[in-house]
Amino acid sequence: MTFLSPTLLWGLLAASIPIIIHLISLSKTKEMEFSSIRFLEEMKHESIRKLQIKQWLLVILRTLIITALVLMLARPSTEGFISSWLSGDVESRAVVIIDNSASMSLAGEKESLLENAKRQSELLIRKLDENTQIEIYQSNPMKLIFNGKQDRIQRISKAISTIPQSSTADKLWSVILKALEAAEQHEINKECFIFSDLQSLPDTITVSRLKSEFIEWKLYFIGQETAQDNIGIYEVLPLSQVKLPDHLMKLNTHVTNEGKIDKRNVPIELYLNNDRVGQVVTSFSPEKAKEFLFQAYPGKSGIIRGKMTIPADDFIFDNTQSFEISIPNQISCMLIGESIEDVFLIEEALKSISGENEYIFLHRKIMPSIEKLFLDDTDVLILNRPHRISNKALDDIQRFTTRGGGLILIPDVRGEQWSTDVESALKLPIYIQTKDVGTESFFAVEQTDSKHGLFADLTVRKMSGELPEVYKYTQVRPRLNQNVILSMHNGDPYLLEYKLIGGSVYYFSSPIGLEWNDLALRGLFVPLLHRMLILLATDESNTLPIYAGETKEINVPKELLNSKWEVYSPSGKQTLLIPDYNRELLLFEKTEELGSYEIYAEGDFFTAFSTQLNPNERPVNRIPGQLIVNTIGPAQVHYISPGENTTDVLQDLRYGKALWRNFLILAIILMLLESIIGRPNTHALKSKD
Repeated sequence: MTFLSPTLLWGLLAASIPIIIHLISLSKTKEMEFSSIRFLEEMKHESIRKLQIKQWLLVILRTLIITALVLMLARPSTEGFISSWLSGDVESRAVVIIDNSASMSLAGEKESLLENAKRQSELLIRKLDENTQIEIYQSNPMKLIFNGKQDRIQRISKAISTIPQSSTADKLWSVILKALEAAEQHEINKECFIFSDLQSLPDTITVSRLKSEFIEWKLYFIGQETAQDNIGIYEVLPLSQVKLPDHLMKLNTHVTNEGKIDKRNVPIELYLNNDRVGQVVTSFSPEKAKEFLFQAYPGKSGIIRGKMTIPADDFIFDNTQSFEISIPNQISCMLIGESIEDVFLIEEALKSISGENEYIFLHRKIMPSIEKLFLDDTDVLILNRPHRISNKALDDIQRFTTRGGGLILIPDVRGEQWSTDVESALKLPIYIQTKDVGTESFFAVEQTDSKHGLFADLTVRKMSGELPEVYKYTQVRPRLNQNVILSMHNGDPYLLEYKLIGGSVYYFSSPIGLEWNDLALRGLFVPLLHRMLILLATDESNTLPIYAGETKEINVPKELLNSKWEVYSPSGKQTLLIPDYNRELLLFEKTEELGSYEIYAEGDFFTAFSTQLNPNERPVNRIPGQLIVNTIGPAQVHYISPGENTTDVLQDLRYGKALWRNFLILAIILMLLESIIGRPNTHALKSKD
């Protein structure tokens, strides 16, 4: 306990006045003559002893009354974060951080968490000392919105009112450290007030810095309300890797009731290109999740823009989730072989896939030795039994896969190992030997990865009857991250898939030809090749979603680099972009909105991508305030729970809780006791009659 007016404690000397008066009264005794001491003895044993006890009790009560009144006037209080001896006349600095991340848009009992934080912060600042230097920050993006004295009330109110609601994720602990680093350090009192819903704990480095570099700072965390009515869409995931306009597309969505209210008849709707193509009406118990499978036909090729929606509730940022699906209009395929006979079967299969609508634009090249390749307009490169690949051609292939190009590699079976340069550049599986069982026997092929996109929704009655018989193949051992899709019954790979820089590679260990296997005679050959082309040609890098606030990279064809590039945000805001000519891509950083962004080149639609809510910004993610106090330490940190009067609690925490009322009540009680004990005994008084 401390005293805000300690000089008044000298008044405690007045508590000795009742004792002094009593002692003086004892020294002034009067002598009276009695006819007999018998009555005096009786008085001594009965009345005098009672009178002495009563007098001393009254003296003690009067002493305590004076003591309680003096202590009340000295303004007693509990020990606060700020020393009571430093109130008002010393330099102080207060850093106020207002979290305006996506989760703070949650609607509370009367207003959103952000509006409540803005209102509370303004009330708090009005309670600070006038000579306090104030710094106010918003968290998303981190920005100093006010720096000045506490008495600039109008400027402070205007600055706080300009803090916008963001849909991005906060980096609260980084903001706290940066704000404390930027603050002046010469003040005696240093305080930081954080208005946030606290969705993460500080890491060990942050805790260490707070306890060492910023040990003089006192941190106050003001908690926020929790979600009462909120259903959120967690995921919209296409299940079909092979995407065609006339093929049924499957989408899986995950929806969770994060609130405390039982929700009935909730419609979940699917839109493709602004047309509603599916709906489910269901109910959700509190804190329960459900998954739904939607099926729809895209109807056309190109970039399909879709969204999943649920009705509005207390948190709107997870009620809609947009997405893009890329369906190629045409696949440009380059087929390279040593002779026309070598590529005949593959060429005929590609022509049957293309059909009359020329879905596949085929460019065949006969090259016994591959010296140089021009792949700027190519989506899929098929190398059929290449014998020699120059280093220049390898560089061309690497650049091709860097921008997302796909490669089908069918090696030659000549008992020869690839050169070190080719193995290294194409990340080929490790060569062991060439196996040949002749025409009298064969190796059966089995599915190793039955859930792969090549076989999804494939209408085959008996898959084992459609897999080839292999007579001759190259035995290889897969490297790390190389996935075996089909294998021989002895375990050796027949078809592998792996990533090569930015693209994908399908590797056959046995060439497609009747000398080596009978795959070309199987009904699986054409649909298998068709699906490979789709998976390799579908460049989803440009349409992949990102979290709001992250930077999006858009790959740009070389012939379009000098175009005028425009980006339109979900709200229609236009931004002009300049490509990175060295890397042949666009870098777009202004992704603060949630929804679908459209990109145009010279006014023509090029691609689109969506931004999604960061999972850390969901209202259900809360860190208990006491856990933060325990992590950093109660000597430096205090947490104020939602529902408490922030200004009153902070006042008590900073300067201690005022106790003068307690001493006033005690003095009143003591006065009542003194009045009761000290009142005269009317029955003992002599009657006037």
